[in-house]
Amino acid sequence: MSSKEIANALCISKATVDTHRQNIIHKWEVTNTAGLMKRAVEGGCI
Repeated sequence: MSSKEIANALCISKATVDTHRQNIIHKWEVTNTAGLMKRAVEGGCI
């Protein structure tokens, strides 16, 4: 889902979604959303 779609589904701002996404990217030590998704799949999170 896009940040805008996630924000609408959760009734929060797009900026909040973007902030959380960047925090997860930093915590999981990946460089972008694609890397984040790859790690999530490999780790069994999704």
